Amino acid sequence: MAQLTILLVLVLPGVFYQAVRERLLGGLATEQEPQNRLVRAIAAGALLDAVYAVAAGPWLVELLAGGGHGPLVGVLRHPRAAGAAALLLVVAVPSAVAWAEAAWLRRRASARYEPTPTAWDALFHDRGSCFVRVRLKSGLWVGGWLGSRSAVSAYPQAGDLYLQAQYRMGPDGRFLGRVPGTAGVYVRAAEVDVLEVLLPPAAGATEGEGDDGPER
Repeated sequence: MAQLTILLVLVLPGVFYQAVRERLLGGLATEQEPQNRLVRAIAAGALLDAVYAVAAGPWLVELLAGGGHGPLVGVLRHPRAAGAAALLLVVAVPSAVAWAEAAWLRRRASARYEPTPTAWDALFHDRGSCFVRVRLKSGLWVGGWLGSRSAVSAYPQAGDLYLQAQYRMGPDGRFLGRVPGTAGVYVRAAEVDVLEVLLPPAAGATEGEGDDGPER
């Protein structure tokens, strides 16, 4: 049990650092594989632990070992101090380091970087009801209404899109009218060549309006 606790204390600072960093800066292309993310978290945790050992090593040993009377005796004797130290060293400091790194990188960056992992997520994040038309890689046009009963996948799931109402489309991508009896249409992002988001034909239009689509 003591060994497991010590292992978690050694690894968790890197895990919190990694989580906060990804939230602020987004995931790195080199860390799409889980093992790469784990290696980075372990490396960050080891670096932070080394800094802790240099800065407050004797105090931490005293807190954990209770003056050499056994592993974690100090934690049992001083649970509040141990809890405060854990919050500081495992959560607060790694999170602050990740925040400081993100602020420094954003200041140096020539362009603003969004933490949204993919353009697909950015396109549909907080998107209100609208028309969507898609040209598939086969050249076929698909169009429909993205409303409250529609669904869009989010990272890390494979991109896909369900439009709750399908529209007939012309060969040039024009909306020709709502498909009678439509119950929606499903599109996989892997099959998409071009995707366009179009506002309703009139401000304040509801899902029952604009049956001909945004344009004839």
